[in-house]
Amino acid sequence: MQEDKIISRKKKSVISWRAWHKWVGMFFVPFILIFCVSGIILNHRQLFSSYGLSRWWMPTEYHIENWNQGSVKGTLKVDDGLIAYGQMGVWKTDPNFECWKDFNNGITPGIDNHKISNVVRTSDGILWCAGLYDAYRYNKNSSKWETLLLPNNDERISDITLRGDTVVVLSRSTIYEAVAPEYSFVEHPINKTVGYESKVTLFKTVWMLHSGELFGICGKLIVDAMGVVLIILCITGLVFFILTYTIKRGNRGFDVKRQACWMKWNLRWHNRLGAGCIIITVLLVLTGMCLRPPLMVPLTLMKVSPLPGSTLSDDNVFHDKLRGIRWNADMHSWLLSTSDGFFSLSDDLRKSVAVKIAQAPPVSPMGINVFCMNPKEKNEWLIGSFSGLFSWNIKTNLITDYFTGAPVVKNHGKPVSTHPVTGITLDLSSASGEPVIFEYSASPSAKMPSMPDILKNQPMSLWNFALELHVGRCYEPFLGSVFSVLFVFVSGLLLSLILISGYIIYRRGRCCKSNPR
Repeated sequence: MQEDKIISRKKKSVISWRAWHKWVGMFFVPFILIFCVSGIILNHRQLFSSYGLSRWWMPTEYHIENWNQGSVKGTLKVDDGLIAYGQMGVWKTDPNFECWKDFNNGITPGIDNHKISNVVRTSDGILWCAGLYDAYRYNKNSSKWETLLLPNNDERISDITLRGDTVVVLSRSTIYEAVAPEYSFVEHPINKTVGYESKVTLFKTVWMLHSGELFGICGKLIVDAMGVVLIILCITGLVFFILTYTIKRGNRGFDVKRQACWMKWNLRWHNRLGAGCIIITVLLVLTGMCLRPPLMVPLTLMKVSPLPGSTLSDDNVFHDKLRGIRWNADMHSWLLSTSDGFFSLSDDLRKSVAVKIAQAPPVSPMGINVFCMNPKEKNEWLIGSFSGLFSWNIKTNLITDYFTGAPVVKNHGKPVSTHPVTGITLDLSSASGEPVIFEYSASPSAKMPSMPDILKNQPMSLWNFALELHVGRCYEPFLGSVFSVLFVFVSGLLLSLILISGYIIYRRGRCCKSNPR
């Protein structure tokens, strides 16, 4: 008798869990599919780099208006005007920013490949630029950009700069140097810094675990496979949900027995895939929750040693950390921007050892966007990112906020400040002669001419669109700023409920079958 009561209680519990699993699952299926498809795209950025989509059917926050969205990162004076570059590629224009001409011939097609971090010119008149995946040299004879051969490089490109007629290309982990007139690039790995212990934030470790990149291409393919599993679970769950109603209604023209067989087959595979992959799918959900507020905040503040055997464990202490480099003539040394802060390198890159600069301006995790000398102040650098814009005197260690003039005493600022700076130009014709500062979502710091349609109509890369979907930012016009920030966290809780409730139903259902009384 007591055993019958226990079995009855388990059956009631299964019914309760089934209700949660069914109705929350039905509501959340579209979002699960979006998470899975966008996640697979994010995992293979270069594969999808040539694809883009129009911004005009997206919320207005994503439209290119009034020089926003990183459309201009910087400019370079040339004989017949200016070269402007940024997230939309390389363009030729005049000092008034009125006439624009496409200058991307030879750069790999696709808006993602047209993200240009810097353009420079050597004294012999040769133009050089750094894209997302390749660095280029402009051939005047063929009027097109030609890809540079960088030995042993399979990484993204971070920057390109000059020291006289020496061209320096920075990848995410190493430095390449070429000297005129041959311009044959040689790799210069940065020597280990005495007393510098290579550590990574716990956030990055969890991030790479979530994408599978922590274990290389095999890890990424496993995560992709789990995305496919979740898609199949959604489809088989939907089919089961629909068939239960069509069978009950006994619609004419449908073979009920065939529908019943199809429903059982769907349920069998739904249960097998769900139960067999429960651990890794729940782990995937939990790590994803940690990459957005509120869980990401403590993870970004904690640093840990790289996991042994993972892609983070590398002899190069600057693996995947390099972001920008400039020649500091006043100090006769190189100034290196990394995800761990700023470092100083001696003039000879072949023997250079990086020395950490203790007091430096804050730079957003999204990377450095402005890295140039202040034209009005000697020995002073302008450092800009989504954390703001700062004036930095390296000799005196004085750091001030460019917009307010207030001194900065902390190395770490907000990831996104009230002035998310994306670029600067010192070459635009202006009565005041002040630099023009570009921000991600606000108007430039000076009055500008109307933006040409050719720039306004530039597409958004498929990878960036997938990122906005995956992190929930594109839902802000519908959900509000607060809930859109918490969208991933809440979604993770709901998806965990769906997965765990499904597993409980499966296990208790098997238990009831083994005890039919």
